[in-house]
Amino acid sequence: MDLRSHPKWSIATLVLAGGALVVGAMFPWGGQNTGFDGAALAARGSVSASKQGKPATPAEVDHPAVAPEGKAEAERWSDAEIIAGLEECVRLLAPTGAEVEVSKPVRNGQCGAPAPVVLKHIDGAEVSPPAVVNCRLAARLHHWIKRTVQPMAEEMLGARITRIVTASAYACRQRIGAPGNRLSEHSLANALDISAFVTADGRSIDVLTKWGPTVRDRQAQARSEKLAGGDARPLRDAEQVEATSTTPAQFLRRMHEGACGAFGTVLGPEANEAHRDHLHVDLAPREHSAFCE
Repeated sequence: MDLRSHPKWSIATLVLAGGALVVGAMFPWGGQNTGFDGAALAARGSVSASKQGKPATPAEVDHPAVAPEGKAEAERWSDAEIIAGLEECVRLLAPTGAEVEVSKPVRNGQCGAPAPVVLKHIDGAEVSPPAVVNCRLAARLHHWIKRTVQPMAEEMLGARITRIVTASAYACRQRIGAPGNRLSEHSLANALDISAFVTADGRSIDVLTKWGPTVRDRQAQARSEKLAGGDARPLRDAEQVEATSTTPAQFLRRMHEGACGAFGTVLGPEANEAHRDHLHVDLAPREHSAFCE
C-alpha cells in the first residue's frame, strides 16, 4: 500500500541504527496528532530516556484499569508484536477513513492487545463513548456499518445513523455464562457491545426498549396465563407480534441479521437476559459459520 495516498495518516518510520529500534505512530484526531504511548520503544535500553523525550500522555479514553495478577506485571508485548500490530492497523484502516486514536499496548495476563485503537468515528457516525478495539474489529465494523447499517437506516428510518452508542469494548473479564472460566473476546479488544443507534434527526433506536418482546417473553406470558387459568393469549400474542413489527424493532432485527454475516459471534436480546439491552459483536474465529442468537 502506498501510504502517501492516504494523507490523513501519519506513520512514523522504523529506524534501525546502532542496534536500537525505535517505533512511533501517530493518527490524527481533532486536528492534532496523538502520540502512541508505549510504542516508541528503545530496544533493550539502547536509547537513553533523555534522547527519547517525555512519553506522550495516553488518551483520556483508554482501556479500563485492571489489576495485574501473577506475572502479568512483567509481561509485555515484544517490539515485533507491536510493530506488526501497527502495520496491520495501517493496512486495514487507512482505506476506511475511520477516525481513531492509537492507544497504548495493553497486557494483563492473557488479556490485551499489542496495538489497540480508540475508535471515534466510523462511516460518518460518532462512536460514543469511543471504543477501545483492535484494528481487525474496527475494520469489520466499518464494513458492517457501511454495507448494512447505513443503507437500512436510510431505507427504513429515512435518515442516516450519526451516532453509535456503545456499552462495552475492551475489558479483561471472563465470558458470561461460559464454563471453564473462558476469556471473553472483550479481553482481546476483539468485541463491541452496542446499546443504541441515533439517527441524523435525533431518534434513538435503543435495543432495550425498541427490540420488542423476545421468544422468552412470549413463553413466560403463556406459562403465567396458563397457571392463572386465563385465556387471553390470542389477544396478548397479537399485541406482542405488533410490538416486534414496529419500524425500530425491524431495523434492529435486520441489523442483527446482517451482523451475522460479518462477525464471528453476534448476540442480542434473544440470546439471554445478559444481552437484553445491547447487541454484542466479536471476531471470535469460527470453523464454519457465525454463532448468531
